[in-house]
Amino acid sequence: MASSIEFHGLDEVSKVLGRGVAAQKALARAVFSEAETVLNESKKIVPVDTGVLKNSGQVNPPKIEPGAVEVEVTYGGAAAPYALYVHEDPEARHEPGKTYKYLEIPVMAHRDKFARNVKVRFISWLRTGM
Repeated sequence: MASSIEFHGLDEVSKVLGRGVAAQKALARAVFSEAETVLNESKKIVPVDTGVLKNSGQVNPPKIEPGAVEVEVTYGGAAAPYALYVHEDPEARHEPGKTYKYLEIPVMAHRDKFARNVKVRFISWLRTGM
């Protein structure tokens, strides 16, 4: 199970991507760091029975393509059907503070900040040479 955020309109970032591999790596690192923030927020609310589901959460390494960087936040691995079932079951009972939609909720909560934070990290890492 994976969740995604797509954002467009980062014209300044797109222009810098043309500067080469260092810029692409800086952007990938910035996106990956923000995705880790989303995962960490998700792990606070993911239901826990045995801990397998919570421990399966990860941020996959960035995929860099011309003009784009893709990072996936996933849960489940081999148990992806179970992760999806837990994520989509509003009738399930969970401990206080734990809930279904454990990935969607943090993704949506972080959505408005994601692009801004990526841009700030990206520019900072470009200036410092990573």
